[in-house]
Amino acid sequence: MNGEVIILTGARGVGKSTACLKTVTLARGRGYTCGGLITLRRFGDAREVLDLYSGTFRPLTALPGVAGEVVVQGRFRLLPGTLDWGNALFNDPPPRHLLVVDELGPLELEQQAGWWRGVEALQRGDFALGVAVVRPELVAQVSALLPKSATVLIATPTNRDGLPRRLMAALEAAMKRHSGGAA
Repeated sequence: MNGEVIILTGARGVGKSTACLKTVTLARGRGYTCGGLITLRRFGDAREVLDLYSGTFRPLTALPGVAGEVVVQGRFRLLPGTLDWGNALFNDPPPRHLLVVDELGPLELEQQAGWWRGVEALQRGDFALGVAVVRPELVAQVSALLPKSATVLIATPTNRDGLPRRLMAALEAAMKRHSGGAA
C-alpha cells in the first residue's frame, strides 16, 4: 500500500497516546481497520500496552519489588514477554488502514529492541496511514529511519483536542490517494 507516516511528538503527558486512542475510535466508527500498539500510563510509573487490532491489554512494566527478568530502560522495568508479544504483532500484521506505534524511544533507537518491529512495519508501509509516537528529542533520529515523506505533527496543550480530527482527516486523505479517489 506504501502508506504515509506521521510522527506525533510533544512533551511528556501532553496527550499523544490519548489522541491516538481517540483517532482509533473515530477510524473504527467509519469502518477502518486499526492495528499496532498504544502504551497507556496507569498509576505511577506503571504502563500497559493495548493491541489495537484485538483489543488485548498486557502489562508492560514490572511492579516495584517483584522479582523476575526485566529490560531496564531509564526508570522503567519492562517485561520481556510483553515486548516479544508486541513485536510479534508487527511481524505478522493483520490488514489495517491505520497503524499506530506508541512509543518509539531510546530502547528502539539505541538497541533495536522494544518496539523495533514497529519501526520495520512503518518502513514497509502496508497501511494507509502510520502514526509513530516519538519524544521530541528523538524526532530527528526516527525521521532518518522512516520514509522521507514522513511529516511531523507536534501535540501541544492548545491543539491536542483537535489532533484526532486532524489524524482522521489525514487517514481519509491517504485512503483516497491510495484508492484512486474513492474512500
